Amino acid sequence: MTERVFASVTSGPIVLGLSLPVGSIRVQVLDSLTTARVVLRTDDTSGLAADAVNGARSTQNGQAFGIEVPEMPGNVMVQGRRGNRIVQSVGTVYGSMTGVTIINGRVVSGGGGGMQTVSPIEATVCLPPGSSVAVVSQSADACVFGYVDRMEFRSISGDLDADGVRELRAHTTSGDITAGRITEQVTAQSVSGDIEVGLYDGRAATLGTTSGDITVHATDGAAGHVSAHSVSGDVRISGARHLNVSAHTVSGRVRNR
Repeated sequence: MTERVFASVTSGPIVLGLSLPVGSIRVQVLDSLTTARVVLRTDDTSGLAADAVNGARSTQNGQAFGIEVPEMPGNVMVQGRRGNRIVQSVGTVYGSMTGVTIINGRVVSGGGGGMQTVSPIEATVCLPPGSSVAVVSQSADACVFGYVDRMEFRSISGDLDADGVRELRAHTTSGDITAGRITEQVTAQSVSGDIEVGLYDGRAATLGTTSGDITVHATDGAAGHVSAHSVSGDVRISGARHLNVSAHTVSGRVRNR
């Protein structure tokens, strides 16, 4: 196993920018915590995944805390819970929430003959209350336990599952986007992934997917406009009779009750 620990040098809420090519991310907000802590680990003791963990860099400017895990060079086969994947490096993506520049890539399905097989990299993040998070990855799934102020998530095939967010911006290609509660604003876009908001009591929601389903349950505290559009997926909106709702799908079904 290869493991590294990064800790914020300042106390109180932070804005964390995390770049992780592939693996999994677990974020937990703890009321008793005063400083942020990030643990990176892989089961490999050597090889590309271990090198990536060892080569991770951290930066901090005030309350902005950045962790960047480098791309694994070339094409590699990554063993994951959702099957093996070939990861191919391609370009650069910028995290607009934190201003941290992070490397991103493209996930390609198929066989991996002759490629090096590596274990996924796991990131365990512990944050003080009131913190914000920006995640960019190729195929890393992110789970957020607790309430964060702002969340930005960009991935090709990774899923996002967040308990509660004041303001959420998420973009995936084939990953699902799930939020237990949004209290102010949400912008979520996917190509073939599903989008679900369990409790929406914000003031603006813009949700779009090509072939995925959209599900939103609004509370009495919600206000403003809800836009939900899909091409071939179903759109289900409930509790939003008091809102300005724009819901549309081409070949799916729309339910607004």
